[in-house]
Amino acid sequence: MKEKFDFRSIKTINDACEKAGIDFNAFMAIIDPLPEHLRALAAMEVIIKALNDGWENPLDGKTWCYFPWIYVYNNTEMAEVLSKTPGRKDLIRFKRPDGSCGLASAISNYAWSHSSSNIGSRLACKDLEACLYLVQNFKDLLAMYYLPMEGSDVIERYIR
Repeated sequence: MKEKFDFRSIKTINDACEKAGIDFNAFMAIIDPLPEHLRALAAMEVIIKALNDGWENPLDGKTWCYFPWIYVYNNTEMAEVLSKTPGRKDLIRFKRPDGSCGLASAISNYAWSHSSSNIGSRLACKDLEACLYLVQNFKDLLAMYYLPMEGSDVIERYIR
């Protein structure tokens, strides 16, 4: 009888490579020359493959899956959120010396504002628990993908 896989055993990129059957050293050699956001994306793809234990999103529009989602808060908003929910582990603190977050968008369609989700993500988890685990345990890597910062050592923090 096959032992049930516990996604919580994936704590590093090395763990994820081992689970996914990928040679860790070869993987790192391939992604090393890439820009940091692409290194983070490649690492996240392998981590999610491992967390999903072989499951792949069929992209059929019928299958439920879960995606990591990031809210970008300024310092005031972050303080407010933390005052209401102290100890949250899923929040990513991203700030620059000038106080900006580096991400902005404004759309106006027939009204003052518009919100849409036209772009999906290949970073799909098969269940909510795995997705929450991903966000809580690899949040800096997610931030590096979504909001790249130069000179970071994020990838190195998730090795071995």
